[in-house]
Amino acid sequence: MSLTVWLVILSVIFLSGIVKGTTGFGFALFSLPLLAHFIPIKILIPVLTLFNLFSSAQIVLQSRQLRIKKSIVLLSVTGIAGVVCGSIMLKFMPDKWLRLLASVVLIILSVMFLSGYRFKIRKLKRGNAVAGIISGFLGGSLAVSGPPLALFLTSLKLDTENFRNTFAWFSIVTASVATADYIKIGIVHFVTFKIFFISLPALILSIWLGRVISRKIPVKIFYTGVVTISLMAGILLFLSCLRECLAF
Repeated sequence: MSLTVWLVILSVIFLSGIVKGTTGFGFALFSLPLLAHFIPIKILIPVLTLFNLFSSAQIVLQSRQLRIKKSIVLLSVTGIAGVVCGSIMLKFMPDKWLRLLASVVLIILSVMFLSGYRFKIRKLKRGNAVAGIISGFLGGSLAVSGPPLALFLTSLKLDTENFRNTFAWFSIVTASVATADYIKIGIVHFVTFKIFFISLPALILSIWLGRVISRKIPVKIFYTGVVTISLMAGILLFLSCLRECLAF
């Protein structure tokens, strides 16, 4: 990769880390549609999963609430089942169709966020199970477990600290399982760790900066802007992928 590409990667990782540190989620939502233009999707997804694992661990260590609640356990167990299914799809689906699927999922989730959509949760245990499976599947296949889980947790009207804590623990569990699966199916390579370790200092600094920002401005205002950018990037990625998929 050229120096210009590395600068783009580091810049996107830095901005995505700020998003994650500020809102508690959104790392892949922001970075995937931007980086998919520069990194092959089956290399990018394991990289983003490693970033998600590390950034979530950093958030947990900075949190005042380290206790694991029963709801987090149920979310994580069902999330693991979703991750396993998602990683199988990642292995066998062609790259161009994965990129197209990722762009469609990102567009749908971004629109749901911007419209203020909320789930109607009648039974909490069932809601946890469904949210865990869907988030795990999207995490294992596309590294975007965050948005559907964020919509679910927002529907529960959790306070900011509980939101971050629940989200971070879920991400640690599912990202760990996903990484193990990626290694097992052979899609983790030297370049995966190369991108991760070169970008790690930018990630650490940006997560810390995001935590500082979260104390200064309303999180809702911040992630509305972030999701808007993600929507635009998702649309551009979709158009690019559609053109590629229709080229025979």
